[in-house]
Amino acid sequence: MDKIKKLKSEYEKITINPDFKERTINMIKNKNKKSYMTKIFASTAAAVVIASVAAFNISPSLAYAAKDIPVLNKIVKVVTLGRYESSENGYSAEITSPKIEGLLDKELEDKLNKEFKDNADALILAYENDVKQLKKEFGDETVHMGVKSDYIVKTDNDDYLSLDVYILYTAGSSSTKHTFYTIDKKTGELVTLKSLFKDGSDYITPISSYIISEMKRMNKEEGGYFWVDKDETPVDVFEKIKPDQNFYINPNGELVICFDKYDVAAGAQGCPEFVIPKNVIKDILR
Repeated sequence: MDKIKKLKSEYEKITINPDFKERTINMIKNKNKKSYMTKIFASTAAAVVIASVAAFNISPSLAYAAKDIPVLNKIVKVVTLGRYESSENGYSAEITSPKIEGLLDKELEDKLNKEFKDNADALILAYENDVKQLKKEFGDETVHMGVKSDYIVKTDNDDYLSLDVYILYTAGSSSTKHTFYTIDKKTGELVTLKSLFKDGSDYITPISSYIISEMKRMNKEEGGYFWVDKDETPVDVFEKIKPDQNFYINPNGELVICFDKYDVAAGAQGCPEFVIPKNVIKDILR
């Protein structure tokens, strides 16, 4: 713990958008729940970078709709912008950053791509600083620590482009952070969860109720590990989604609500995703 605290002090000197600080603090607070099932020895440097990726949805410079764009180029695609690889004596890193091409709104396209690149650069810097510090302490002793960052195109059709950018950090055990970006190809808007529903509608309650019922069913029928029963779980149980909960639109046009590892279940459950039936939210959809 002393080593982690020391690294934290050093990496706080790295210049990163101050909007990320609040998200980092929240992640540190949530580690009590995560440590119930597994102990994660991840440095604060990695946490800062993870927070920087997640901050896209709350960044004032990015979370806006390109309302004046009538339609997007039909050839909107995601390609690989850059790839960084490093491996030596138990330390490893594979960091791949995406690049979006084909948006008519070039300002939006540039902002997205700059965010992807900046996040990758920050992650590389954090990894290299981690390795340097650990080598000072452990010398040539093998220390297993790794970072992998990549992207997955979840949906690419005439209506939506949904992209999953994830970071997997391993140090004894593993921790994964996903951030989803969804673009409405017909309007040119960056889609938020709230924007899918009618103004003033309560979308949190019906979605949360459905997810809780699914969690209980999976615990009973499939041997699930979801934290939904107060009598059986010594950690905080899941009660409702966040207003800006991670999500994407799948190729069938369905809303998929996503959680990171340890958010709502034991590590064995991985990163859970729940497809929300359209009849659950049909009355409040735009």
